[in-house]
Amino acid sequence: MALGLMPLLLALPLLMLVLGVIGGHFAQDLLEGNLRSHLAAAENYLEQQRSQTGIRLAQLARAQRLVQLNDTAAPREEIDRHLRTAAEGAGLDYLVLARSDGHVLGSSSAQPAHPVLPPSAVIRQASIGVASAGFERFERTQLAALLPPLAEPSGTPAETPSASGPRGNAPVLLIHAAAHLPLSVRGADAVLVGGIVLNHNSALIEHLREIIYPVGSLPGNAEGMTALYVGGDSITASRQRLQGQHSSAISAPQQAVAGVLQTDKRWLGEQWLAGTRYLAGFQRITDTGGQTIGMLGVGFPDAPYRRLFWWLLTSVAALFALTMLAISTLVLRAGKELTQRLRHISDTMTLVQSGNRQVRCGPPLREDELGELARHFDELLQTLCDQDARQLAAQAALTEEAQRSRALFEHANDGILLLSPHGRVLEANPKAAAMLGCSVEDLQQQRMQDWDINLTRSDIEQLLEHVGPEGQLFETRHQRRDGSSYDAEVSVSRVQWGDRGLIFLLQRDISQRKAVESELLRYRLSLESQVDERTQALNDRNEQLDTIFSLSPDGFVSFDDQRRVRFANDAFFRLTGLTMPQVTGLAESDLSTLLVGRSRPGRPFPGLARLRRLQADTTGLDRGGPSPAELLEATRRRRDLFELDSPRHRVVEAGLRLSQAAHVSQVLYLRDVTHETEVDRMKSEFLSTAAHELRTPMTSIYGFVQLLTLRRMDESRTRDLLGTIARQSGLMIEIINQLLDLARIESRRGQDFRREPHALADLVRAVLEGYRLPPGREPAQVQSDLQLPDVIGDGQKLQQALLNIIANAYKYSPAGGPVNIALLQRCDDDGRNQIGVAVSDTGIGMTAEQLTHVCERFYRADSSGNIPGTGLGMAIVKEIIDLHSGELHLQSQPGAGSTVTLWLPAAIQGTEPLPQRRLPALAPPQTPSPAAPHPPTPADAALPH
Repeated sequence: MALGLMPLLLALPLLMLVLGVIGGHFAQDLLEGNLRSHLAAAENYLEQQRSQTGIRLAQLARAQRLVQLNDTAAPREEIDRHLRTAAEGAGLDYLVLARSDGHVLGSSSAQPAHPVLPPSAVIRQASIGVASAGFERFERTQLAALLPPLAEPSGTPAETPSASGPRGNAPVLLIHAAAHLPLSVRGADAVLVGGIVLNHNSALIEHLREIIYPVGSLPGNAEGMTALYVGGDSITASRQRLQGQHSSAISAPQQAVAGVLQTDKRWLGEQWLAGTRYLAGFQRITDTGGQTIGMLGVGFPDAPYRRLFWWLLTSVAALFALTMLAISTLVLRAGKELTQRLRHISDTMTLVQSGNRQVRCGPPLREDELGELARHFDELLQTLCDQDARQLAAQAALTEEAQRSRALFEHANDGILLLSPHGRVLEANPKAAAMLGCSVEDLQQQRMQDWDINLTRSDIEQLLEHVGPEGQLFETRHQRRDGSSYDAEVSVSRVQWGDRGLIFLLQRDISQRKAVESELLRYRLSLESQVDERTQALNDRNEQLDTIFSLSPDGFVSFDDQRRVRFANDAFFRLTGLTMPQVTGLAESDLSTLLVGRSRPGRPFPGLARLRRLQADTTGLDRGGPSPAELLEATRRRRDLFELDSPRHRVVEAGLRLSQAAHVSQVLYLRDVTHETEVDRMKSEFLSTAAHELRTPMTSIYGFVQLLTLRRMDESRTRDLLGTIARQSGLMIEIINQLLDLARIESRRGQDFRREPHALADLVRAVLEGYRLPPGREPAQVQSDLQLPDVIGDGQKLQQALLNIIANAYKYSPAGGPVNIALLQRCDDDGRNQIGVAVSDTGIGMTAEQLTHVCERFYRADSSGNIPGTGLGMAIVKEIIDLHSGELHLQSQPGAGSTVTLWLPAAIQGTEPLPQRRLPALAPPQTPSPAAPHPPTPADAALPH
């Protein structure tokens, strides 16, 4: 019994002590935490009042009526009356209108004794246009301009908006706000100042208490306390209604004053008011500059909380005592039953130990820990019995398994041997003995090296020493007892037999398989040779086709049996500007759309479907196929042409060929015929121009001949007409000769040129000596101080080219002016030496557009017809210079003349400097007599400028 009551006697006093200490601290922490939240709520309330005061004052400063009074410089009485009304409406204790320098213009209170507002950070902010509000503390002597009643020595206000009004001579704490009036050109630069007096402001402090401590929120109908302090004395405090107290001055604890005002920290502690202990908290009040100007205090009586705490502590202790008493009683009653059940389990274990495996504890008396222990003990005994039965069954299964393994070992088709680590046969099946031509007993007397021909003794020792459980497989030859041998496949692995490591050897006769493999190898090599030959032939053909397609200038696109793009050669991509990823796998309609998008609208790609229909119509596929003559004639009659705009303008001929192959349905080919069409166009244009040029003199000749035939003229008139006919005939002969000359140069491409070294200066001299100057013109001035090498070329053709450009220089400067010739030397971009001759005039010149057509046949820049010529001279010059691998450069400005430069390769090329030789002086050409004939090749061709 005493043992059962021991927990109650020892634990109850200890529990009471722990609850008293820990619970007391916990309760104190809860009360202080509650007090901190009350203090924070009070601080937020005051901050809200400050913010609302600033907002209301900013709104009043923007009021139209006040701005109007300030702009019109209204009388002081009218301003005071408006400010008084506005202060009452906004709930402010005072409103003052003053200039930015502080001089008062009007006030909601009595006439101020001093016209200047006291210095204030709020007013300074408002003076610069920033509306602000904050807590500020003033001495009573400083309030003459704000609240004159507060500045009176008696301290009794004449009129205040508060319930009781501030009293005493303590400093005054204000919620002070100021805002700048809107700027105006008529009114004074003014600020509006106003606020709320916190001293003895019962309405504000009571409202604060109601917010923090609503009625009935504290236990025992206790009342909270709120107060504002300046120094250690309150300037306003809440009234304790239940205790019959009115708001009066109270003092803060000295520790609170020192902790808050001096160290700027929050203070929590006890405060006695009217004989009642309060748990109070104090927080500093700061002005806009962060200086402490007062304190905020809140508190509540802690007696109701302490009574509640001790009541809870007593209740817990009583409940714990009753619980421990009940537990002790149950322990005493259960002790005897537990002892009996443990004794029963012990007796059962004793019987099992003596060998009785069938005894059991039986069903438990109660489902608890002891009952579970008894049940587990019975399950353990049953498990032991089951294990004995399984062990007997396993022994029988092992015996049967050993018999089956022995049967497999004896009747296996492969030879199985078990060797010692040194290679001696420990056991072998009959098949192994039969393969080696001996009995099992004889085989057990041998070692592995006795029958293996290919492996030496050292090889076998190395094999048996390093072989692992994963095993090794190899082929070798075995020798029978009679001396014959056979091919064998051997598998060697290490096995663990108890605590011994043995070698497991499995060998198989593979003589027949080797013979079959040899035959198969022979057939395989033959097939591989044939495949290699065929593959090489296909590769050669593919390389030839790839080379043909890659080098072909025509584009090819092949399509599979679904008419999707399967292959396109490089020429197709160069023509269209497309890439392989863009076209591979495209349907023919998509490819047609892609090509149409790159074509010119006036001449688009005809489309693959149309090409296929035209191909079928042309080749007569529906009639069983055309004859070769029909196919050639149909192809000649129709060419499907379209024009590409991208990547550059091209005229392209398109064709489609259908295929009967399994994987190629059709082939599209594109051929660039831009040059052909341009040549056709140029031929047509040339024939038209030539016919026109020949028609003009022919018309004159025909007309004058008709005139001479139909009419009889006098001798003088007849001579004039015949002269005209002769001149026109000469012009026709000149045109025809130049056309023939140009055609001969183009057709032979310089094959009839006699290429010999010539000094360019000698060629120029020869041309100038044979050229007949126009009447009244000065000879050309030749300028050259260089020592130039020879050029390689046909001297006659080069003189013809020089004569053409010199004649043009005189012909196209009809107003006169000098003609200059200069001999030049340079290296081109490829480092080749070139010798040049430049002919300059001061004639009519050419535009940039005309320069692009200079070398076209029959083109003449002079459209007036005043300057004679055929328009073929520069075309001949261009052909001659091109066939000499030279260059023709033209420079011209309208009205300023032209410069034609012919560059010819020097006879000596290379990086070494050219040999120098002094040029002979070029004598100015002599003007031949009027009767002097023209050179063999006249150069009346026109150089258009």
